[in-house]
Amino acid sequence: MEAKAFDKYEYRLAGECLSFTPSVLIQTTDNEIEINVLQRNSEADELIRRLIHGISESEIIQIETDRRKDVASKILIALKDNGLLRKHAPPKGRSGKEVLLEIEDLSNKLLYKTLYKNIFWEKCSKAKTQDDIPLNVIYGMIIENYHFLHRESYFDAPVLSYVSNTEVRLAMNEFYAEEYGHDELLLKSLEKVGISREDLAQTAPLTETMALCNALAYWAHNDPLFFFTTLGILEGKDIKQDSFLDAAYRIGVSPDLLSPVKAHSDINLNGKHGTLTRKIFSKIPIITEKDFQRMKAQTHLFIELYDQFYSGIWKFYANSHSLLRQIKLSSERDRIGSHNCK
Repeated sequence: MEAKAFDKYEYRLAGECLSFTPSVLIQTTDNEIEINVLQRNSEADELIRRLIHGISESEIIQIETDRRKDVASKILIALKDNGLLRKHAPPKGRSGKEVLLEIEDLSNKLLYKTLYKNIFWEKCSKAKTQDDIPLNVIYGMIIENYHFLHRESYFDAPVLSYVSNTEVRLAMNEFYAEEYGHDELLLKSLEKVGISREDLAQTAPLTETMALCNALAYWAHNDPLFFFTTLGILEGKDIKQDSFLDAAYRIGVSPDLLSPVKAHSDINLNGKHGTLTRKIFSKIPIITEKDFQRMKAQTHLFIELYDQFYSGIWKFYANSHSLLRQIKLSSERDRIGSHNCK
């Protein structure tokens, strides 16, 4: 039974349901009212459960007129006769599916105007030889993705306890269990070019990488609904293969170097991580117009940050002889730090 969230009215129990069996017992402000049910079935039990949270007006009419739901219909009549149903207008808004489709349309338009036209993706789409993409850019892409995945808990962990919707919370926890530790896969690739875990620990990500991480962390803490819209893009929705990997294989980068990166990509593809956002929003019955407008506005910022992430990789690594942006403390700070540790 699918709720129609945008009917003019919806109905809820005008009291607290104290018991389902052997009869329905409703406690109101003044007294307790018992509804005797001679027959029980799953439709009747589901009706009572749904009425606790609200059922649309059209569903009420359907139950009242559907003879196959005779028991549920009798319960409805008894609840109405005893004044145990209250009617109110649901909040104005759109279904989660409807909102996501519009957000996806907007995201795609922005991606084709920005990301897919930036130098990184243009080079990847046209590259045929190693003269087209410097090897440092290949390594740099892996390094920045390592930094990004190493910090994934910053922005995934805050939504693991999402209390507004149990199904969404379960989906996020399942995703996180599959995604956690993927930075270790990329580390295997980097070790093949002589970059160790210790090297990376003393390395600063590009400012564009940290800007994206920090923005996602902020949204995860303060606006989880919008954060969920970013996951499909981050996890590569609607793609069959990573464009970066395609380009790297095409220009002859060592398969031994790329195999851990491909393993990460394959886990995402086989686990259908790109469809996670759609799965989440299919479980959200209603999103207010105010929330929708805010999410649309923030989509522009997210796509801009995502575009800058890839542009930043090309800009730095194509023009730098050094792969690692090492963090160096001054001798005075080293001395103070050493002193404080004693």
